[in-house]
Amino acid sequence: MAVAHACRLVGIARSTHYRISRDYKHYTPVANPIAHADRHQPAALSAAERHQMIEVLTDDDYADLSVVQTYWRAFDDGKVGCSERTAYRIATAQGLVGDRRRRRGGGGGVSRRRPVVVATEPNQLWSWDATELRGPGRDDRYKLSLAIDVFSRYPVAWRIEYHESTPLAVDMFTDAFARHGAPAVLHADNGTVMRSADLMTALGMASTTASFSRPRVSDDNPFSESLFKTIKYDLACPDRFDNIDHARQWTAQFLDRYAHHHRHSGLGRHTPASVFNGTAIEHRARRQRRLDQLWQANPQRYRRPPIAPAIPDQTGINIKHLSQTG
Repeated sequence: MAVAHACRLVGIARSTHYRISRDYKHYTPVANPIAHADRHQPAALSAAERHQMIEVLTDDDYADLSVVQTYWRAFDDGKVGCSERTAYRIATAQGLVGDRRRRRGGGGGVSRRRPVVVATEPNQLWSWDATELRGPGRDDRYKLSLAIDVFSRYPVAWRIEYHESTPLAVDMFTDAFARHGAPAVLHADNGTVMRSADLMTALGMASTTASFSRPRVSDDNPFSESLFKTIKYDLACPDRFDNIDHARQWTAQFLDRYAHHHRHSGLGRHTPASVFNGTAIEHRARRQRRLDQLWQANPQRYRRPPIAPAIPDQTGINIKHLSQTG
């Protein structure tokens, strides 16, 4: 019988069979395996070559150019000897693949600082953004402004209007602060409304610090972007809404369903509402008691005692870069 067919019958991968089979002479187990990222790569750039590539990427002469333009101009000038893909890897590691243009007001080729904000409990950090919803006509567009609590992903404020405006934004957050309390930090994109003087005054009165994404860096506001995708990819989301009232009604129903019934993968499969209001702790304890009962009733079904998914203790904007920013 062929090995592949035998493996299908017993329900294991063919690679697993070869790995555990003592008769497979070509396989030699490694006592202390080394992760691929930690292995010596004979073809890798030397430290001096890597430093040279970084100097090229940060050279003022190339500050207004993309990475690919920088690479090929420097290559033609004999300044680099690596591949374009290697140049991109180095640029990514150094945070140089975003907008590299010079800024007015000084600073040369230095871009705006990466925002780094940590949230360890609800109401520390809110994320705000706006997106378009399509109406019945070709040119019909409605603006959905939506703010969520980052730690819990709970939608704390939203409204749909024909356009964005500062008074509407101030009104939305004034109402949200009255209902939920003001967050320590409000993170947003770089829209005109989001940086308006009236909104900054309202945030200052609430003792809320404003945080902003870098221009054209979508990863600086991933929580709002992710929820917008969830909304638009929902199977019940209309391709076009009949009118603005239809858009408001559907969005209200979706956000209620998302907040109170959606088991979020980033929240240990708890709902945003339960994490926001603190009931997720007891809910996790109930889950664990149920898992313990199942384990005790049928221990042969498990390799080890099952553990209920944990609620994350920390999240935020660009927190993986904390160690790099001091």
